[in-house]
Amino acid sequence: MIEVVPTPAGVLAYEPFGFTNCVRYRDVLYLSGISALDDRGKVVGDEIETQTIQTFRNIEQILRAAGSGLDRILQMTSFVVDLAANGQKYVETRKRILRTPAYTSATIGVSALMIPGLLLEIQCCAAIA
Repeated sequence: MIEVVPTPAGVLAYEPFGFTNCVRYRDVLYLSGISALDDRGKVVGDEIETQTIQTFRNIEQILRAAGSGLDRILQMTSFVVDLAANGQKYVETRKRILRTPAYTSATIGVSALMIPGLLLEIQCCAAIA
């Protein structure tokens, strides 16, 4: 059975947009595209490093609320605006946050994301701790 994971305080809830931040199926969590938004939907930061840190903070809050953590990420797909300008800084910042490369990953360059000013969106799956 698929279970909707309640959105933790401090993270923008996606239900008003017609979907949810996270669902659980068996022992795996599936996160929607998470980005550097505060709980009111405002973009946090205007450069890739700050947005990467905020995005992973949001992911971590969602995972912890569901009984998991960043160290339990199995797979992620990252969408980076202007990969030529932001890709390397994104990867370097991600390596400082996720110190053990025990996950699969794809990083895709895009021309824009849904909300103006966003430079990054990450979808991921994680195991329940």
